[in-house]
Amino acid sequence: MRTITADDLAARWPRAALVDVRGRDEYATAHIPGSINIPLDELPARLNDVPNTTVYLLCGSGKRSGQAAALLAGRGSDVVNVAGGITEWYRSGHPVDYAPSPGEDPRPGRWRSLVDRLRGRRPGTS
Repeated sequence: MRTITADDLAARWPRAALVDVRGRDEYATAHIPGSINIPLDELPARLNDVPNTTVYLLCGSGKRSGQAAALLAGRGSDVVNVAGGITEWYRSGHPVDYAPSPGEDPRPGRWRSLVDRLRGRRPGTS
C-alpha cells in the first residue's frame, strides 16, 4: 500500500480525489475542502461512489484509511493512504472546513474534544 504525508497530499490538493472514511459526524465537524465522505463501515456498499482514479484516503490518524486502502486495493483500485490523516493535515497548517457553530465556541462534549484534538490541545484547556 502506498502512503504519503499530509504535506505530500497538499502538493496534489485540490486536484486529488480525496475520500474521508471517518464517520459522518466526524466529517461534519471538520474536513478537508473538496473531500467526499464515505464512512469505512459504508464503503463495501458504496464502491460505486469511489472515484475511478487514484484515490487518496484519510481518516483521523491513518488506521481506518489503511483498512479502506486494503479493501479498495484488493478490488483493483489505485489507492494511497494519507499518513496521520486529517490530524496531520491540520497540524501542518493546511485548510480545513468546520461545521458552523453558534459563536466562536464549539459544541460541548464529544464535538469539543474532536476540535481540541485537531487544534493539538487537551480538551478543556486553552
